[in-house]
Parts: sequence; C-alpha cells; structure tokens
Amino acid sequence: MLPRNNPYKKALVKLLQSIEEQVPLTEESYLTIRYHLETEEAIVKFNNWVKSRLEGEKLNATEVEIVRAAVQASKAV
Repeated sequence: MLPRNNPYKKALVKLLQSIEEQVPLTEESYLTIRYHLETEEAIVKFNNWVKSRLEGEKLNATEVEIVRAAVQASKAV
C-alpha cells in the first residue's frame, strides 16, 4: 500500500477527478479503482491506458471500461 503522500497516489487522485468530470463514477466504481491501483506500476499502466483513450481532451470510455482497465493494470504488475 502506498503512503498517502506518495506522488503517484496524489497524481491518481487528480486523474480520477479529471475522469469524473467527463464520466461520472459511482462510489463503488471509484473505490474499486482505488483498491486495485495500489502500486506505482499499476498507476502508470492505468494512466497510460487513459491516455490511449483520449480523443483530444475527451475521454472515450465508459465507466465499466475504466474500472476494467484499473483491474487489468493491477493484474499486469
């Protein structure tokens, strides 16, 4: 588990805030994402996935796809 002041964890919080501006996440989805993204490697993989789904400034993904990507990022580590 990453410490609260870890820069990757802080960046993840900001990334999730940006995602929620475009794709509202249920509390369950948000917590699932946070639970699975507990290593720096998983956060980097998830961030790269998000970048790959950007069309300009717009995120082209559903809530289910976002959660699935977080789970897959944690398994790939």
